[in-house]
Amino acid sequence: MQLDEGKQDYPILIIGGGVAGITAALDLGNLGQRVHLIEIDHWLGGQVSNLDKLYPTDHCAFCPLWTEIKKCREHPYITVHTCTSVKELKEEGILKKVTFVTHPPVIDEEKCVFCGHCVGVCPVEKDLVTLDDQVNSDHAICMTRDHVYPPAYTINEDVCTKCALCEEICPTGAINLRRTDEESTLIVKNVIWATGFGEADLSELNEFGSGTHPDIMTSMEFEEWISETGPNKGSVKKKSNLEVPIEIAFVQCAGARDKRMFPYCSAVCCMHALKQAHWVKKRSPQTKCTIFFTDLRTVGKNYYKYAQQSIVAGHLKLVRGRPGLILPLPEKEGLGIKYENTMTQKAEIRRFDMVVLNGALKPSIRELKPEQRDRLSLDHWGFVKEGGDSISNFACGFSLAPADVMESVIQGSAAAWDVIQKSRPER
Repeated sequence: MQLDEGKQDYPILIIGGGVAGITAALDLGNLGQRVHLIEIDHWLGGQVSNLDKLYPTDHCAFCPLWTEIKKCREHPYITVHTCTSVKELKEEGILKKVTFVTHPPVIDEEKCVFCGHCVGVCPVEKDLVTLDDQVNSDHAICMTRDHVYPPAYTINEDVCTKCALCEEICPTGAINLRRTDEESTLIVKNVIWATGFGEADLSELNEFGSGTHPDIMTSMEFEEWISETGPNKGSVKKKSNLEVPIEIAFVQCAGARDKRMFPYCSAVCCMHALKQAHWVKKRSPQTKCTIFFTDLRTVGKNYYKYAQQSIVAGHLKLVRGRPGLILPLPEKEGLGIKYENTMTQKAEIRRFDMVVLNGALKPSIRELKPEQRDRLSLDHWGFVKEGGDSISNFACGFSLAPADVMESVIQGSAAAWDVIQKSRPER
């Protein structure tokens, strides 16, 4: 294929629709640069769409994220591709050719008017009405999260019986149970990587007891559990029996700063635990919170002030030490934690009602298939090495290095400016 590299205004490709990718897309679009934004999930927002509050302001994550997603969706220079993944990416001279695959959702979010008729006729949903334990994985038809724009319903294809009653009753024709994958090809000037992070499986590190008890949760699981938009509408409860916990342990560096998994600091975990403990105390003052830490790191504007206020106001207990064993106690008596307090050099055992494991965060690029990332320049841990090759020149957020929301936004803007500068023709 003969490409006219000089005369056409080729777009920029952004892979990842979290806050870093959205920021980069809006900055580029506002400069008049065409952008194609690819997101593997059903909606934009990334991990921030899973957050309840943002530190250090304690503002809800809903308002700023919803606004930015709406701007991105409606921007004349930005084309959004959700439910889409990159199949192949290769160089074509100074340009790049990307092949991507879209798995169209059963319910077209552009046509869905959020009327709920589909839920009313779904036999799976009718059966769930009588169940006490209802989780999202049980539902055939789910609402998108409150942070998502536009609001719509989605079909859980693992649960759906394909009875097609919802398709027949939909007043706008938004539902199509026979949609198939669509493959597309695009020529772009440059690529920005903004694929974010995911939580790693901690079950290989037996001492943390991950997966052995419902009240041993990862940080993001706990965030959803106590979120105002979560299953408990902001109430603090044990997952095992829905009782109010007497004491919760937050375990830092679980899987991080550990040669067996990730030797790096995940950067966001100390502040995240302080924020969660702070909101536990606001919503359930009688619940005690203990944070087990290696080094308490609060790097960012007003972060240290927020940490001190949370510790003092919430009467949080800080223990310097990494637990060596977490296990369920007999007769459903809670969870036992064995640890050495490195300040007193004493080994101790304490009982808790819930344990939150914090730290095992990995760049999502690690999850790409080998054929999808074999041309990428990545370091040993899966972070993009900027400047390694022409396909890996630009990255932001957790694709580049561990980063929180504030830093990811800054890096998204920086990546947009950098790609504009380097995309200019030489004079």
